[in-house]
Amino acid sequence: MTAEPILSLSGVSKSYGAVRALQGVGFTVARGEVHAILGENGAGKSTTLKIIHGEVEPDEGEVRLAGKPSTAAERSHGDIAMVHQELAVFPNMSVAENIFVGRMPRRGGRIDFARMRARATELLELFGLSLDPREILGQLTPGQQQIVEILRAVESDASLLILDEPTSGLNNLEAETLMRLIQRLRASGHTILYVSHRLHEVLEIADQITVLRDGQFVETLANRGLTEDDLIRRMVGRNLDPVSVPEAGRLGDAPVALRIEGMTQPGSFEDMALEVRRGEIVGLFGLEGSGAEEFSRAIFGIVPPVSGRVELLGQRVTDLTPHGLMRRGLSYLPANRKEEGLYMERSIADNIAAPILRRLSRLGLVNRASVDRQATADIKRFAIRVPGPDGLPRQLSGGNQQKVMLSACLASAPEVIVLNEPTRGVDVGAKAEVHEVARREAAAGRAVLVFSSDLPELLRLAHRIVVMRSRRGVGEIAGRDMSEESVMALAAGSR
Repeated sequence: MTAEPILSLSGVSKSYGAVRALQGVGFTVARGEVHAILGENGAGKSTTLKIIHGEVEPDEGEVRLAGKPSTAAERSHGDIAMVHQELAVFPNMSVAENIFVGRMPRRGGRIDFARMRARATELLELFGLSLDPREILGQLTPGQQQIVEILRAVESDASLLILDEPTSGLNNLEAETLMRLIQRLRASGHTILYVSHRLHEVLEIADQITVLRDGQFVETLANRGLTEDDLIRRMVGRNLDPVSVPEAGRLGDAPVALRIEGMTQPGSFEDMALEVRRGEIVGLFGLEGSGAEEFSRAIFGIVPPVSGRVELLGQRVTDLTPHGLMRRGLSYLPANRKEEGLYMERSIADNIAAPILRRLSRLGLVNRASVDRQATADIKRFAIRVPGPDGLPRQLSGGNQQKVMLSACLASAPEVIVLNEPTRGVDVGAKAEVHEVARREAAAGRAVLVFSSDLPELLRLAHRIVVMRSRRGVGEIAGRDMSEESVMALAAGSR
């Protein structure tokens, strides 16, 4: 006799005004499996998760838990736990307190810290994690904080655990640790609903894979012999054409657009040097603690270095501030679009125009017609799926938010472009579009520097990859010598 599925959706539809987010979606999730949900940004994944978690009620259709019909209220107060893409932790509290927040054991009316720490230690050891339960969470890496949040959901004894893009902000080593944790959770009988844009992770961890496209169910696949191309075809409804990156040698005679020498920020990175030529895409890769993130922020003057020389378009730069660098022709795309890259409560038009308001103003007053024309042109240029320029970024999918931020980054027509994690948390289709923008800018003679923890992305995109380790540059790899093995060997110190 076939066991009753822990979750089943049938004919689920949901609209927001005139926008049809889901239409007739249905699939089942068996107990004890890792079930992945895939789809491009805007495919309906977020709405599906919100319905399952009980955050919204569908307009049509039915959601059953363990064979019984359920309402959104029942699901929101039931035994479903969800770990969202953005961390929801308490950085000033300990690891143990974060795991047991809202359910701290008590004795005599007071919190029993000894019992809480002992149970936290058991939980950490059970999943092979070497964390001190007394450690303040804010002192841990983002990957470790993500794991603690997952353990909080596990400790709640939920029958269904939803993980929404759990590795989007993690480096490769942290992602591997999380993969091992998920494997242990499955082995202990947990049921996991897993959403990720990293297809190699899905193929590594999932038992079943459900694909959504344009708000509709496409197919549920058993993960046997599947490839990334198999999944991409179903997600986007077409093949993504392979791209070839020009050999770096063809750019050897191009003028240097960005030159950095001896840049140092004590405690973050030391004696960094690199060059990026016109028409070139240079990647920069480093593992956690390498100093790559800090170096990217220093290049744009967010945290200015204490020493070093920067030349931009052949001229030495002495004003190492964002304003001074932008005036000289450098633009920067931050890694965190929600905290650093976008004004979530301002219109899309305002976001796109923000870097060039002076140009769009007259006699000190912003020309709204000019702002709207700029936004409308960029929405078309970058194929941003929005109702119009007056919409808000928070209403968009992650991929479309990223394209709004990219359009703002390029609005000033910079000659040197620094992209920090340009495709974090976006789907394969949006990722290909962002890559195409970077290639187009390089083909127009601009210099592009890409910081990314996604090594396959850099291998597809860059002419050369500069590698950081232990807060220093340790070498670069170009052309046919570039491979995951050669770059990781430099980054990890095995060569």
